[in-house]
Amino acid sequence: MKRRTILTGVGLGIGGVCAFGAANFYHSLLNFRRRKPLIIGGATVVKRLLDLQLIEAFIKHHPEADLLIEGGYSFGGLIALERGAIDLAMMSNDFSSATRTNFLEYLIGLETVALIVNENSVIKDISTTNARKVFRREITNWKELGGPDSPIRVYSRLDDSNTKRTIEQILLEGGLIHESAKMLSSSKAMAQQVSADPLALGFISQQGYFRTKNPAIRIRSLSIDGIEMDQRSVGLALYPLVRQLFLVVRTDASEISKKFVTFVLSDEGQRLLADSGAQRVS
Repeated sequence: MKRRTILTGVGLGIGGVCAFGAANFYHSLLNFRRRKPLIIGGATVVKRLLDLQLIEAFIKHHPEADLLIEGGYSFGGLIALERGAIDLAMMSNDFSSATRTNFLEYLIGLETVALIVNENSVIKDISTTNARKVFRREITNWKELGGPDSPIRVYSRLDDSNTKRTIEQILLEGGLIHESAKMLSSSKAMAQQVSADPLALGFISQQGYFRTKNPAIRIRSLSIDGIEMDQRSVGLALYPLVRQLFLVVRTDASEISKKFVTFVLSDEGQRLLADSGAQRVS
């Protein structure tokens, strides 16, 4: 009798454990089914701007999103989107949907880069051609640009810098900044170095330029081909060092993909993009 009671208790205990395990499994299965996959791929320059703060904020608003983001190239992202391998493609500058009626493009931001000199420099303007020659070290003396007979000291950024990529892809037409340029780690370091060096030529994002501009930082942006870097020239696509940033989806995009685009274009999303270095478009 005693043995039967013990066995009954053990059976009830095992049954309870199994029921608890089954309930946990069912709960996990429901949570898994509620997850919404969202795979984003394409231009690394866009990924870096989304990665900093915006992805984290989106997941807080949409915890159901099972999000994966991978950088690479614009064209590769477009192919992956066309084949259904990803849900959203990140593109920069070179996107055209003219022949693709099954895609929707969204301009999410602009990346604008200023060429900067010391505030005391006599140089106010530089042509695109001469700027390209300076960064290639084909022009090495300020005298060739109408300045003093002194060497041009070129400052650059580390290879993972978005602004450096813009200079190389747009101004240098895919070429590289000459290896003799001194590498700096941040926009702040760039502003400080150019401020301290009357023979310097460097570059900085528009956001970085306005963030670091104060009485202690004596830098000035150059106009390029006579065009100043301001909101009007950037908005009208007159200023040359501007990269357009896009998100692209298929016309049959998932709901979570649409929610991501909506968030990026919202006031919060645009503010976070601006904090990461892009110029907002809405």
